[in-house]
Amino acid sequence: DVFEGLMANGDTYKTNFWSAAIASGVYNAFYPFDIDALMTDDLGLPVPNLETLYISNGTVVPGGTGIIAAVQHAMPGITLPYVANEPQLVQEHYLDKPFFVDFPFGYVAADVNWYEGAGIPFAAFDDNGRENAYPLVRVQVTTDGSAPNATNVVATVDTVLPISGEASCTNCHTETDDYISVEGIPPRTQDPITALGNLPVATTLDDPDSNLPPRVSLEYAADINVLRLHDLKHGARYVSTDCDNVPAGENCLITAGDPCAISAADPNGSPSCLTNKALEQNQPVVCQVCHYTPALDLAHVGPQAGAPGTPANGRNQIAHESNSRVMHNFHGQFSNLFTPIPSPAQNPDGTVQNQGARLAALEDNCYQCHPGTNVQCLRGAMFDGDMLCSDCHGDMQQVGADFSEGVSPETPGAFNLTTGNFYDPNSGQPRVPWANEPGCGSCHTGDFNTNLANAGNVRVNLADANGNADGIRLRQAWRNGDGKATPIVPTNKRFAEPAVPDTFNGFANPGAGNPQLYRVSTGHGGVMCEGCHGATHAEFDSDAPGPLGNDDVAAEQLQGHPGTIIECQTCHGTTFNNANTINGPHGMHPVGNDTTVNTGSAAGPRISFVDGGHENVNRSGCSDCHGPGRNGNDGTVLSIAKKDRRLNGQTIPAGTPVGCGICHD
Repeated sequence: DVFEGLMANGDTYKTNFWSAAIASGVYNAFYPFDIDALMTDDLGLPVPNLETLYISNGTVVPGGTGIIAAVQHAMPGITLPYVANEPQLVQEHYLDKPFFVDFPFGYVAADVNWYEGAGIPFAAFDDNGRENAYPLVRVQVTTDGSAPNATNVVATVDTVLPISGEASCTNCHTETDDYISVEGIPPRTQDPITALGNLPVATTLDDPDSNLPPRVSLEYAADINVLRLHDLKHGARYVSTDCDNVPAGENCLITAGDPCAISAADPNGSPSCLTNKALEQNQPVVCQVCHYTPALDLAHVGPQAGAPGTPANGRNQIAHESNSRVMHNFHGQFSNLFTPIPSPAQNPDGTVQNQGARLAALEDNCYQCHPGTNVQCLRGAMFDGDMLCSDCHGDMQQVGADFSEGVSPETPGAFNLTTGNFYDPNSGQPRVPWANEPGCGSCHTGDFNTNLANAGNVRVNLADANGNADGIRLRQAWRNGDGKATPIVPTNKRFAEPAVPDTFNGFANPGAGNPQLYRVSTGHGGVMCEGCHGATHAEFDSDAPGPLGNDDVAAEQLQGHPGTIIECQTCHGTTFNNANTINGPHGMHPVGNDTTVNTGSAAGPRISFVDGGHENVNRSGCSDCHGPGRNGNDGTVLSIAKKDRRLNGQTIPAGTPVGCGICHD
């Protein structure tokens, strides 16, 4: 009930997105075209349709088709803000999803068949100014594509659209008294302010709009302080894009000196200074203009340089390291401020004895920039199992050691994409942020009979949260001692994302054999992995309280309990009549209370699995999940009952490993 989104006059403040985007072209650096003509008030960012851009008649076109189609999505309240809640149509549909197809790590995620509402203009504040970073939306499927009514709705689910609203520089880049006046506590450090020397320090009083919420004005002050510090530290080496000798329409790869001079006598600096552009020229200053960010490269074209009107659209990325590298590598050196997260020290029962210290380090490390201390971006099943960011991604400097190392104004274009395969730990190929990531298979390396728990140099999970012995799954996605924190790629892919196929309709996938990213992967019956397991960093089941519990609403609605979607009836309905099968997701069989199958006989349904009905199943694979099946001590963490079950007249409590010994004494 904290009203963070109220302005001084009592009005609700959510964002200045449209005034910034339309008035100044701040988002042009995301596109290979000028989006000013596309941008419309109250609609979201136009996201290029990659299928249209890179695929023509089922065939991949290297370099793109040149056809850029983009739509803008609206919020349900656009018709009558604060009053109406009119449903809005999702306008993008992908059959196949290209992913950086012109680069060595690229591929086409085939047969995704998804509808995408990208760029929906959400804010972290409700109509009363209260913050909720995990608002629920209702997604409905209708028979005719029209607004839902009493007769045309065939499916409904409520799900979270998370909002990254806590990334902030204020904790370190604001003046002490100014920060205390807003937050009530001192900032973490004054080192960046001290480093400004004789340059003026911006405060909330410098915000030209005095009506904004205090935290917005504090962020404005931090932004100006960051720009001044950037000009002071790096201004002498600024470069501009030289297009004089480049054919029209081509990217400009030649750079020339364009130094910035800033001083106490000229605190906004010369025209090439970022501070000058922001405060005197009223131009947007966007990190992505110079520091390439794959996540914001919406058209998947790679680092670019060129004047407005060229395909680079004003970007100047060829002479600069990526945003991930400059942020992680630079800040990672200050271990006194960004405390490294310790490795987990497990007790025999699986509990992590130093988890308190690890959580404290998380607050001082990743959560200083990524959302965050209040909203807890990491809140899903991995977090519930005491895994933290570094267990998957490595430390800040490992994350920052990416493909742009060595790029500079003196060595423009020296991006490293040809050394080998990043997923090979013996390769010197650095990572590409947002494109090379750990996956489920990096820790879920197989089943009871075949896994990497004994492979050496791995960190094995000893027990689950219920105290059940594990020894199958890992709790670190990379091998101990691996300097680049290479995600483990398992041979047994039972629980892993699918490998990138060799080809797509005759196109040789450059990243063939590598694991697909979780967010674009499909599994059982073509269902998106996220459809059963939840979103990245918020996998079912999320045990977080309050609004964070919104993540579990979808699972509760779909199957009646939180956690991964495992009830066959969720998709197959109550008439599901193939209980004697192990062809479910990851080789599962149907689960449930006294799982039944309709035989179609006059006798009606008979009990399967729990009344002798499983004698016709090929039981050679049962031990993969259920264990050895002897001495009554079988069952593994892969066969846990996810809710209380009734089997053969007895109740199996949730959290119990199910094995043959439950019924066969």
